[in-house]
Amino acid sequence: MSAAKKPPLPKLPATFTAPMVKTTSKPAGTAELPGYFPFYYAGIQSLWVWWLVELKLLDKMLAGVGMKAARFANGGDMGLVNLNFFSAACLYGSGQPGNPGVGGFNETELNIVAYPKAVADAVPDSYTVEDFLLQGDPTKRIGNYRLWVACDNAIAVAAGQQRYFENKFLAAYDYDVPNLNNDPTQQAYEWTAYDAAEIAGHRKPPAFIYKGTADLTGLTPRPANPSEWIDLSFDAKSKRPVASRRNYLGLHDCFLVQHAPANPVQMQFGASPHPMCEDMRRLIGARPAFALHRFISPPCIIEAAPYFADL
Repeated sequence: MSAAKKPPLPKLPATFTAPMVKTTSKPAGTAELPGYFPFYYAGIQSLWVWWLVELKLLDKMLAGVGMKAARFANGGDMGLVNLNFFSAACLYGSGQPGNPGVGGFNETELNIVAYPKAVADAVPDSYTVEDFLLQGDPTKRIGNYRLWVACDNAIAVAAGQQRYFENKFLAAYDYDVPNLNNDPTQQAYEWTAYDAAEIAGHRKPPAFIYKGTADLTGLTPRPANPSEWIDLSFDAKSKRPVASRRNYLGLHDCFLVQHAPANPVQMQFGASPHPMCEDMRRLIGARPAFALHRFISPPCIIEAAPYFADL
């Protein structure tokens, strides 16, 4: 009688235990880091949520930064606002103790779709909202004015402020989103943004800026080619609008959800004293989402499960 066959695969736990390290906004020092352009991301996954918002309100919020909210052929008196929550990783090519040269960070961009007033005569207004979401603006005059950028990595905050004129501040996040290293069948996004000052102040629980949920179950995406994105900022020193071009190397998935039986996006606004919280109430409030974009960059290395190699 043959011996029982030994299984080649070890029993692996469904989860593993990782240390949780508390971070604060208090710096231990500073370092001069390379500032080469363009800036390259090693990987990113993002979820954009889009809302139709009154042009009158958008232009009011753009007053003083030399920009105007974009008009669309079928938009009537409505323009576009988007909220872009993403997780990204970057390799800086330079590291020191306290900065290993690898940046993982999560951000929220609160954007108004706009253009500089100085080029208004050259901005097309023949696109429908759907045209813009599916194929972008081929002239690349229309962009996203970054009203606020909330980021949980202090180095990324410094780079955004100093290199790209972003209105960027330190934040913190709880989140659970679809990912190849999470549950690959998961369709729901859940995330909460906190002002880092609330965390440092030891409030329990800390007041949050906003909570977002989006469930893509049953939704059918359409391929979209909005890249390259034009990111708009404002240089307070020269009092001029500033733009940079950001290329997502791949297609977006676009979900047009304005006619969905139940809107898949839910937003909740907290009691944080940060002005981003109040601006989100004004711009988004209880408005139903119009569309979503999803972008997930492919992995560059894949490591399979271990097996007993001595059999």
